[in-house]
Amino acid sequence: MAKKTTVAIAHSSSDLGKPSEYSREQLDQVKAMIRQVADQTMGGMGNIVKPGYKVLIKINTVIPVAANAGFTTDPRMLQALIELVQEQNPGRIQIGERCAMGGDTMKAMEACGIVEVAKRTGTELCPFEHVAFDMYKIDRPVSFNEFPVPRPVLEADAYIGLPKMKVHVHTTFTGAMKLQFGNLPDYNWMVKCHRDDIYQKIVNLTRAANPTWFVMDSLYACQGNGPFSPASDDLIKDFNTICGGPDPVAVDTICEALMDWDYPGTNVPSTVLGAAEGLGTNLMEEIELAGVPLDQVKRRFRRQNTMLQGQHPNVKVIMGSTCEAGCKAIVRIQLDQLKADGTLDKLKRPLYVFTGLQFEPQLMPVDGDVIVVGDCAKSVLERFPNAAYWGETSEYPNCTPIWANRPDVGISNYVHQLLAVQEANANCHVNTNNSD
Repeated sequence: MAKKTTVAIAHSSSDLGKPSEYSREQLDQVKAMIRQVADQTMGGMGNIVKPGYKVLIKINTVIPVAANAGFTTDPRMLQALIELVQEQNPGRIQIGERCAMGGDTMKAMEACGIVEVAKRTGTELCPFEHVAFDMYKIDRPVSFNEFPVPRPVLEADAYIGLPKMKVHVHTTFTGAMKLQFGNLPDYNWMVKCHRDDIYQKIVNLTRAANPTWFVMDSLYACQGNGPFSPASDDLIKDFNTICGGPDPVAVDTICEALMDWDYPGTNVPSTVLGAAEGLGTNLMEEIELAGVPLDQVKRRFRRQNTMLQGQHPNVKVIMGSTCEAGCKAIVRIQLDQLKADGTLDKLKRPLYVFTGLQFEPQLMPVDGDVIVVGDCAKSVLERFPNAAYWGETSEYPNCTPIWANRPDVGISNYVHQLLAVQEANANCHVNTNNSD
């Protein structure tokens, strides 16, 4: 079968430092790796960026967190890429992004080390919530068929994606395709179609971006229930392998191969759909591999696990028809964090979690505290009016409550408060008995 595109793999066995702690020598090694990928997939950076070009580098900040946490854009990769782009004498370089959950992107850029890279390289930061958008329409009966696209994305002569390689609890994997999720202006647009229709949304966003080239940010990579996994071994700090190419579907397919997943190109719904809709190929036999041989660097990555029932101590999940990419993933993220920090083990009463469209017309009494997650389960509040509820609000529109992941108002924060009240009541009871 004829090859349709090339994806190159580069690897280093040297000490490349850490995302926010690296020397000039280490940076030059990362720069050489990116240059190799550009040479082997595009015939050099000069075929990606021409003199005078407006260049948009799309990054991934997610939330304000230190770069060494490993699930946001690696400053080593960003600085090395910018320096390679600057060698082509572009007219303008912008670093574009919209962080998650309606946060302040500039604050995220500061915490993630992006602002410092911009200062060192003289590059322009472009938080997308502060730019103009133009509507993009797909004239087919599909989810998310009309949506805003940042004008800097549309006006770029070269759109270079720098996706972080992460196994993802919501979408199986986040890479070249999922990167475009951060091309939306606000919480409302990000949460629209954040259910099992999210894969069509990812494909449509990638089509609208009209990307030029991708290089995978995977010196550090994430497995398991990313991006917020509490398991320390879900952050892989020594992968030191990157890949890239012009075809986002093919790049994500090779990432599946690098993660040693069976039948690469078939595991991630957005990759399969992207191939079906003509954004690239997910067939290994149609992808020319260049650079370091795949078998020398691939490593088995743990897949995401969204199973809810029977997974967490002192928790009973009553799950109806629940979106895998929406409420199911949200509940799993929060319960994993509560399990990891020991909160669930300390609860004095069981925690009942209702999520998804419920089938039972009669709900029996419970012997614990109740939380309800998602609009599909909202009817449960009629039976348990004192339950804590995460669903659509005026501040957080759309049915999937991504805001339930926020540390200040999310599920884990509520359960921490619940435990504090339980412990205070228990201490009060002990003190009362002692006074008798």
